[in-house]
Amino acid sequence: MKINSSYPYPVLYMNNGDYTGTNFNAKFGIQDSFGQVHIIADFILSNEPIRRMIEEGSCIYLIHVECPHTSYRRVFKTKNDKVEISIPANQLRGKVAIYSFIIANENIDNYNNEYLNEWYQEVPISFEKGNFIAIGEAIETTLFEDDTELLDLPSIVTVTKSLKNEYMDVDLHSNNIMILLPEKEYKLYASSAHSTLKSTILSTVIVPALVYVFSKVRDNSGDLEEYTWYQVLEKIFAENNHNLEDVGSDKLSPLKAAQIILRNPLKTSFEEIERLNRTED
Repeated sequence: MKINSSYPYPVLYMNNGDYTGTNFNAKFGIQDSFGQVHIIADFILSNEPIRRMIEEGSCIYLIHVECPHTSYRRVFKTKNDKVEISIPANQLRGKVAIYSFIIANENIDNYNNEYLNEWYQEVPISFEKGNFIAIGEAIETTLFEDDTELLDLPSIVTVTKSLKNEYMDVDLHSNNIMILLPEKEYKLYASSAHSTLKSTILSTVIVPALVYVFSKVRDNSGDLEEYTWYQVLEKIFAENNHNLEDVGSDKLSPLKAAQIILRNPLKTSFEEIERLNRTED
C-alpha cells in the first residue's frame, strides 16, 4: 500500500506541513499466541479538534493490515484510543504491513481546526466519507513460521522496520519486546526468512537486543513486570532454576543470560557458517 504525502485537502501527517504543533501516530504491539496473531494499537493524537470529531462519530480510527504472501487485506475501525485485533495465524506469513489512519466517517463540511497551517485558514474545507484526516507511521513485521522453535522461547520478540531510526533500537514498553531496525537493515533481515544463514542472521539481531533487555531488567523490574514478555521470561528462568532478578548481578551477566535463553546461539551460528563453507568447497 503506497502512502502519498500530498492531498487536495489538509492531512495531519509527519511528512507534510498541513498542521503545526500537533501530531498523530500509533504504537503497535504484536503477539502470536494459540494460533492467533494479536495486534495491539495505541493511538497517540494531540489534536483536540480531531479528537472531538472522533468522540462525536464524524471521524474514526482505522487500522489497515495486509500480507502480500497470503493476499490478506483488511481494515479495522474503532473510536477507542486502544484496540486489540486478532487474526488467525494461518492468514499471515512473511512480511506483514500495518498502517494507521484517521478517516472521515461521514461527509464533513465547513471544516476548521486551530492547528491548520496558515495557508488553509481562509480556504473552505470539506471531506467526503472515507477521506484521510490523519496518517500515522506504517510498520512492517516479518512472521516466521518456525521462529519460536529456532529461538526456543515463545513469540515475545517482534522485529519491525523503523523509518526514523538510523540504528537498531529496542522498545520494552509493550507486551512484546519490539526490535526496531532501520529500513535497509530490516529489508535484509526480512529476506533471511529462508536463508541458509537464518539462525546466524536472527542471532545477530536477537542477541544484542536481549543483552539490552537484560541490562534493564534488574533496575527497572517494577516498571516492566506488567508486560507479557517479562512474565514469560520470568517463567522460563524459573523452569531452568534461575531467577530473572539475578540477571545483571555477579551471578548472571546480561550477555550470558541472552546466550542461555537462546541455547548457545554462537554455536548454532558457527555450525551454519561451517556447513556453508563445506558446501562452497
